[in-house]
Amino acid sequence: MFTPINKTSTNVMSDLLTIAKDRGVAVDELDFDLLTYETYYKGTVDDEWQYLEGDNLLEQTTEIEIRSKLFLLRQEYQIHIRPFSPHPYLDLRFSIATDKYKSKAVAIIDPKSTIPLKKGVQKWIKEAIVRKQLRHGLMIGIFSTHLDQEINRFLLKIQKEGALSAPYRLPIAELFPPVPPTNDKIILHYKELNKSNSLIEGVHPDDLILEYVFAKHGRDGRACDGNHILVPEPVIRYAGQLVVDEESVKAEEDEESIRFYAKKSGFVQRKKGVFLIAQELQIDTASFKKTGSIEAGVDKEISLKIKKKVAVEDSIGTGVNIDVQKLDVSGTVGGNAKIQACEVTIGAQTHRHSKINVTEAANIHLHRGNLKAKEAIIEILETGKVEADTVRVSKMVGGEIIARTVYIDTLYSNARITALESIEIQTIEGEGNNLVIDPHALESYHEKIEALKIDIRAKTSRLQEQSKELIARQISFKEKHSRIKQFQQRLIEAKKNGTEPSKADVIRVMQFKAESEDLKKFSDTLQEAEAHLHALNEELNKLYEADLHAVVIHHGVYNGHNRIIFIDPKTHQNYAVTPNTQVTTVRLIREGEDKRLLLES
Repeated sequence: MFTPINKTSTNVMSDLLTIAKDRGVAVDELDFDLLTYETYYKGTVDDEWQYLEGDNLLEQTTEIEIRSKLFLLRQEYQIHIRPFSPHPYLDLRFSIATDKYKSKAVAIIDPKSTIPLKKGVQKWIKEAIVRKQLRHGLMIGIFSTHLDQEINRFLLKIQKEGALSAPYRLPIAELFPPVPPTNDKIILHYKELNKSNSLIEGVHPDDLILEYVFAKHGRDGRACDGNHILVPEPVIRYAGQLVVDEESVKAEEDEESIRFYAKKSGFVQRKKGVFLIAQELQIDTASFKKTGSIEAGVDKEISLKIKKKVAVEDSIGTGVNIDVQKLDVSGTVGGNAKIQACEVTIGAQTHRHSKINVTEAANIHLHRGNLKAKEAIIEILETGKVEADTVRVSKMVGGEIIARTVYIDTLYSNARITALESIEIQTIEGEGNNLVIDPHALESYHEKIEALKIDIRAKTSRLQEQSKELIARQISFKEKHSRIKQFQQRLIEAKKNGTEPSKADVIRVMQFKAESEDLKKFSDTLQEAEAHLHALNEELNKLYEADLHAVVIHHGVYNGHNRIIFIDPKTHQNYAVTPNTQVTTVRLIREGEDKRLLLES
């Protein structure tokens, strides 16, 4: 039979193992009660161990000293070792987990625990936790985490929500966790700006493109078992490795890092180890295999030249996206390729499933795909589609054009040309062509018409409401006018007699004058609104007369197999003719309330 003993210990678990071995019992059959404990420390200038009054280390030393490797910390415990016996009420099943440094510890409480909400339960839980802390070699009582508060928070949770449904992590100890060092590093911010697999990374002026982050020393720590935690020195690998072109990149430095900013728009390039902002890139081909898509953005001053060297390859491969300010392609554009640019030059041909969007001028040798541009200059248009402000084509075979003005040298067969203002053709050598004047086909015209109509409807409705309001206010004003004369007369008489006028009369007259001025302003505002509405209607009517200002010009002889159509933008009525003679111009004219086509040689 084990006889309980009292013992002074500096390592509770070691002493329990020794006593269990000496008495011939298993260590799990022993338990202990903590009677008292004392904490001692030896600072950097102390020759002897110092007794800690209370539990607050920071009242007698500093955090810097506690973190120092010269600082020493130990505890002595007075314990009563006895046979293990379960608690009559509390069955707290838990384990203790720490971080790898043992600078933080938590008790992980099993939901199978039995925790009675009885008087004294907080004390019982704390005693159980402290015993296990000591078994794990952890110190007690000197930590920033307040164990009593954490236990209260845990009990409040059970009180409100009932028994645990999942393991509960209860913080029990934290001393001074180490602060790891920061190794120096280089951050390529320009890659984060785009977050794409593009060959070039487009940047704007003042964009942060690169950063060298200085190495930082960490801070040693102190573990919950009292041991010092040594933090290694930071690793310095990249100091002096970033070299930039000062003409295109500027640097700013502070205590944390050196940051490099673009001085101009373009793309980040590294030549012979030097980072710079370039504005022209020349490559052989653009394909998923070799380059991937190239999407820098049309707002950055980047020119891309693709000079095809392999005859059997497309200059821009199937499915590749190109987004730059200027693009010069010597070869062909493959199927499902998408191009976005301000200016484009294509020296060969475009695939019929390619899509090209150009904000300014596009110059293409042979076009079979889909093109939108401000100005399109095409040598051969073959079954492709073009939408632009101005289109100039040397030879057109099939396909479709929608533009404000169109100029074609030679038109062959089966084409559809739609314009807002004019279509001019030197020679027609085929048939089945449709030359159409249809203002609504142009997106800009259609949107302007629709916006005007919506604006006119809204302003008309508002003007009608305000006109009703004006009439009502004018009627009310006239009714008041007859009554206000007597107050005005009394003021005049008071002035003649040299007597003090009635304040009520003065106020009524002043209010009447103010209402009169307000009514006049309101009336003037309505007149301005009516004038503005009239101007809008005039603008709309002018837009509706776009067909009367359009013309189709042909400098050759029609063969009777090409159709000319004018579409009224207001009524959508078609006026069509199929000339079979020498006709230089075809236009639409008004005759009274009607319109008719006029053919002039």
